[in-house]
Amino acid sequence: MLLVPLSLIIYATEGSGDGTGTTAGYSIQQVHDNGMTEYRFIFDKHHFMTLIDDNGTLNLRPHPGVDINGWGSSWYAQPFLPGATLGHTNIDSITSSDDGINVNGSGKVSYGTVSAYGTWTITMSFSYSAAQKRITGIGQYSITLDGALSDTTGDLNLYKIASNYLHDVPLLSGGTGDTGDMERADVIGDSFSFSWIPPDQPSHFPGDITDYLSVDVVGQYNNVDTAAQGYEAIKPAYKPSLKVILSSQQAGLEMIFGGIYDWDKRRDFWEDNVGITPLILRQSTSVEFHLDIEFESEALPGDGSAPSGVVAAAPVLIMLVAVIVMFAISRSRNNKVNAGDELPY
Repeated sequence: MLLVPLSLIIYATEGSGDGTGTTAGYSIQQVHDNGMTEYRFIFDKHHFMTLIDDNGTLNLRPHPGVDINGWGSSWYAQPFLPGATLGHTNIDSITSSDDGINVNGSGKVSYGTVSAYGTWTITMSFSYSAAQKRITGIGQYSITLDGALSDTTGDLNLYKIASNYLHDVPLLSGGTGDTGDMERADVIGDSFSFSWIPPDQPSHFPGDITDYLSVDVVGQYNNVDTAAQGYEAIKPAYKPSLKVILSSQQAGLEMIFGGIYDWDKRRDFWEDNVGITPLILRQSTSVEFHLDIEFESEALPGDGSAPSGVVAAAPVLIMLVAVIVMFAISRSRNNKVNAGDELPY
């Protein structure tokens, strides 16, 4: 019987369209729920990222892989002062094009529970590669404060990455260990680099000043055994990476890395117990900040084996397999006739 590797069929049908005769591409779905709005970023029917506006947030949650539970760390792309309740964001526009999805946002710098201390704008363009299971983005970010920072205002937080790190928890693989949505954060500045593992340094503010800061929150295979903790069992999942790079358009930016781990929640799988944020120190005399942004999120190697286009191409696959089988049967029958055997029917 003639055999054709399934991988050849998959690659032949990937990108074959959306089943309506049109070429697949980028689109946006909008969902409203109790004051929260989700903007779902779609490519070729794959939901690869969500922007969540929850009463004034700009929260980006990437999903570059195909694991249905492969949602991990979140990026709150907005500035705030210490202890503030995040809000005051306007999603000015979200549009799709042949090249990707473009986001324009603006708002006020969150201060306290309801106050503000300045304004900000952000523009981002995102694209997705199904073959690489990777999201990339570039953009610009500007902040104008109402006045200089001080001991009263505290340092300026430029954004927040929220994640989950579980320490010394039961694992589905047996025993106990560390797991969660992240493995570590790899940090690079103008003249330094290090890896931050939250339980090793629950409060980490090394104080190295930089104009450039890359923070790569490395993804993790989350295999916590929640049933052993006394909760409902959840499936293991491949959690993706999340990287944000800030590059100041001005020299002499007084920016540092900051990382906080809530030790009391180290075994709580439902909590964002990790907070990562670059800070502008309160000693800064600047009131305006202009930065370039790069973004990247990539699935772990074990996250799925089939690209998103395979599901849409299922009818084509079935037809191809049927043709191959019929061809093989026909050839087999011809061989039997040539050998003088009777047909098998």
